[in-house]
Amino acid sequence: MNDFKAKQPRRVLRQLLSEFAWAGFVLRRRLKSRTLGLKRVFVRPKLPNNPDGKILIHLGCGDIASPEFINVDARPAPHLHYVRDARDLSIFPDGYADLVYASHVLEHMPSPILKNVLWEWRRILKPDGVLRLSVPDFDALLDIYQACGHDIDSIAARLMGGQDYAENIHYSVFNSKYLSRLLIEVGFRSVRKWDPQKVDHHDFEDWASGWCLQRC
Repeated sequence: MNDFKAKQPRRVLRQLLSEFAWAGFVLRRRLKSRTLGLKRVFVRPKLPNNPDGKILIHLGCGDIASPEFINVDARPAPHLHYVRDARDLSIFPDGYADLVYASHVLEHMPSPILKNVLWEWRRILKPDGVLRLSVPDFDALLDIYQACGHDIDSIAARLMGGQDYAENIHYSVFNSKYLSRLLIEVGFRSVRKWDPQKVDHHDFEDWASGWCLQRC
């Protein structure tokens, strides 16, 4: 009984410290978002003009500002060319892009509209264009969960999103088999895995780069 009483204050203290840390994190994200939004009022980047003439679009680019890409994100930032929900790309004509890249974006789409989203992304690609995707791999998350002694915290953010702002919530789950099936069903001719270290136009670190899949 005495041991239980002694542990209670420590547990409460840990919970309070955790709540303070979370509140500070959310405040920093909100301040950053508002600052970037204000910068965008005064900064409007020009569309990239790549030497090879290729048109590359980065959907849900977040803080990444690769000069090769037309940057699109739902949250304003000075390096964005378009502030746009990735579900509606009507700003782009049919057959426009050589490459559409979306890293950890598709899981933010509700499962009933996944095909509509993929159809929209396919629409803006040239006939020989490439849709390059990265999503949380549910099979890999299960391996991490097992390796971490069934610790939910080890996979919660990857599985459900950080949930620190409105857009950062995951609605859909994927593994290689399921995503491949969806892509074939919406009309892509072939589906293959890709390596961020071996492809063109990936000279930046993001969720696809591998560092995010750390073990517990």
